[in-house]
Amino acid sequence: MTGLLNAPNADMQPDGMFMAGGNFLPEQLMPETWHYNSGNYFLNITFFPFVEVAYRCTLFRGEYKAGNKWQQDRSVSLRLRPVRESRYVPAVVVGSNDVFTTNELNAFNGTNGNRYFASIYAVTTKNIPVGGHVCGITFGSYLFSKNALYKGVFCGIKYTPSFLKPVSLIAEYDANGVNVGTSARLFKHVFLHAFSYDFKALSCGMRYEFRLMN
Repeated sequence: MTGLLNAPNADMQPDGMFMAGGNFLPEQLMPETWHYNSGNYFLNITFFPFVEVAYRCTLFRGEYKAGNKWQQDRSVSLRLRPVRESRYVPAVVVGSNDVFTTNELNAFNGTNGNRYFASIYAVTTKNIPVGGHVCGITFGSYLFSKNALYKGVFCGIKYTPSFLKPVSLIAEYDANGVNVGTSARLFKHVFLHAFSYDFKALSCGMRYEFRLMN
């Protein structure tokens, strides 16, 4: 989903933006069920400038089957923006990740089932222009997170220099650790990112994006 490195923010993609990509996920970044490096791939669309939906598949090994074959954990994410950013008002977004499962459709039930990445959150972001540079400040909190992978508050800073606007430098506290990294746009439609997860491991990813409508 649209966000910082491993934490959400309240920025939104333009109306009609479609994104597809994948990420390398080190073991340190994963729930306890994963004892190995993994990855995911996803499809994402912003139906309106205030609604974003994503479908994600995360790879895991089916240890209960012969051959220890790779399987997929499927999840859906949703973001809604009730408050749009203006000159003096920060944007506000509420969102969820992986909150429904075939075993339990109640998103607020404490039973995790296969909701490995379940979270519900509220977040606010204000982008502050300074002499052509832009500094985005984010603060948020995970809600109803009794058995969730991430609990409590998170925050971050995203800096985009005026002399190199396709590149952003990002630092965040994702509620579990401190991450630092960068994202960069290449050839208009390709985005790359890489970051250090709590200074313990490296993660990286790539996505392709384009607008379905103008």
